[in-house]
Amino acid sequence: MAIVQMQKFHVLTFLKEQELVLQALQNFECAELLPAENGILVSENHFVKENANSEIEQFENKLTQVLSGREFLTNFLPKAGLLQKLRQKPKTYSLSELNTQFDALQWEELLLALRKKDKRLRTLEQEKQELSQAEDELNRWQYFDDQPEILTTLKQSVGYLGTLPNEQFPSFTHDLAKYPSSYYEIIQQTSTTTYLLILIHKTNHKLVERLLLSHGFAQYHYPFVGKPANALAQIKEKRQAVLTEEAMIKAELQKMQTEFEQLTLVAEILNSKIVKLKNQELLLQSKSITSLAGWVPKSEADRLEKALAKATNDHYYLVFAEVSEQEIAEVPILLENNRWVAPFESLVEMYSLPKYDEIDPTPFMAPFYALAFGMMVADFGYGLVLFLAILLAKKFFYLEASMGRMLTFFQLSAVPTMMWGLIYGSFFGVTMPIQLLSSQSDITEILLISVLFGYIQIFFALILKFYLLWNHKKQKVKAIFQAGSWMLFLISGALLAIGFTIIPDGPWTQVGLIGLIASLIGVVIGGSFEGETFAGKIGTGLYGLMDLTNYMSDLVSYTRLMALGVAGGSIAAAFNLIISYFPPVARYTLGIGLFILLHGINIFLSYLGAYVHGLRLQYLEFFGKFFEGGGRAFKPLKASGKYVNVNATDNNKQEEQR
Repeated sequence: MAIVQMQKFHVLTFLKEQELVLQALQNFECAELLPAENGILVSENHFVKENANSEIEQFENKLTQVLSGREFLTNFLPKAGLLQKLRQKPKTYSLSELNTQFDALQWEELLLALRKKDKRLRTLEQEKQELSQAEDELNRWQYFDDQPEILTTLKQSVGYLGTLPNEQFPSFTHDLAKYPSSYYEIIQQTSTTTYLLILIHKTNHKLVERLLLSHGFAQYHYPFVGKPANALAQIKEKRQAVLTEEAMIKAELQKMQTEFEQLTLVAEILNSKIVKLKNQELLLQSKSITSLAGWVPKSEADRLEKALAKATNDHYYLVFAEVSEQEIAEVPILLENNRWVAPFESLVEMYSLPKYDEIDPTPFMAPFYALAFGMMVADFGYGLVLFLAILLAKKFFYLEASMGRMLTFFQLSAVPTMMWGLIYGSFFGVTMPIQLLSSQSDITEILLISVLFGYIQIFFALILKFYLLWNHKKQKVKAIFQAGSWMLFLISGALLAIGFTIIPDGPWTQVGLIGLIASLIGVVIGGSFEGETFAGKIGTGLYGLMDLTNYMSDLVSYTRLMALGVAGGSIAAAFNLIISYFPPVARYTLGIGLFILLHGINIFLSYLGAYVHGLRLQYLEFFGKFFEGGGRAFKPLKASGKYVNVNATDNNKQEEQR
């Protein structure tokens, strides 16, 4: 339960073995490469860096094309249901299997075929829109039972097809009646527009044209050939042919699940090649030698050497070095905890990974967080629901590693939730026969327990700070005055509280008062270490006393353990009271559904509040006392694993054991 010890390694091998070495390291999955010039072996030989930008760009372009084709197919493949997705375990491949399939798959031809289908579908969509517009247009004029172009052949008259707003139609007909050599016919009329045929004798057409314009007449120029009804039938026939072809192409795409999976494999292979090429740029090369360096967990050093020996046929030179004090800030961080603590690592990662010379706070934080979480929910029924729901999800559904770790985290937090539920005697807001503390009548006792919980955690944080300072060279005095003084302050405060309340006749008050004075003097001395000048030391020392308010506010912050637990229990009891007022029939019908709904909402809000406020207590009140962080995560060279599950061949057995 600690930060994994790292070693720096450096490898020299023949240039012709470079590809095999990189492939072996990607299979190895436990080595992070660093720029070779920062490695252990320093040489004045003619080593240069390889520029793989053009090759990387080439693979990135291919990956973009594959992802585009994959996304195109996604629009047509049948969508799996949520439960089906959760129950379906994805296939797992080794890198060698992926590379073998990459050579066998005809993915470039597949992408070409998909692009053609995509282009054809876009063309058909455009044709469909144009035909739909033409159909709408012809639907308005289909009742004109002649060829509109005949209007251009009239000798004594002028003919128009056009539209008129309905509100202008009465006045238009009235005014048109003044011209006896004029004729109009309604082709169709909608709620807003009238579609007209108008015939005018040539002697009056100038006057009638002005009349038409004054009434908002819009002339229509017929773009088709033949009668509108016949043109409409042809348009519908063309549109049906377009729809049929479109349906055939989509039906073909819906059957391409295998091709989709092939593109997924290709995407993973290309992405893994890009990862390898970016790491390749960290290497140094001469005419015949490749130089590479990196970090490896100390426990994996022997396995690394075996992998390199196999890849190069023993044509390599490998050296290891322990982490020096100057390299501490550069060492990547890998946490290693047992199965009960590892799920809480995500909380530390959200805050910050520790530095290499710090301690992993996860095992120290985990029990405090779990107990605080349980106290803020504090209902046996709520904890039982969470525990069983996650247990069933793990049994019947496939969960990714990150999701599985998160669910395990909540499942572990459900155990103290049930424990505190038994202490409070609460089961879905109903009081159980056995009840050690009542969230209704024992508020003071619960408040004192919450503050005591905070006191213990803060004191424990100071012990960790003392330990860290004491283990650093030349910081033992700081450990005494910057951590020990505050520990003495908390102990003295507790003695004063005992002397004033529990045992007023004992020496506890005097001892506590002396300890309090001594601790404050120690705080001033500890703070003075941060000043550079004499005046600065006095100022920083006195300023250290300001932390008194911080410690008091930290203790007050833990009262949220009482507040959230009591609030959640009171809300649950209120829901039960509301349902109890229902008549018997409604209580066991509508009431059951309402019980599930209301308590479901309360469970969600209780868990959310416990999760967020639990984080706040750890990050501010606990971590703030001893933990700095600032470490960077260990990022070994391996397959990307972004699109499919990938296990290195050499690691399959190890993964199964885990």
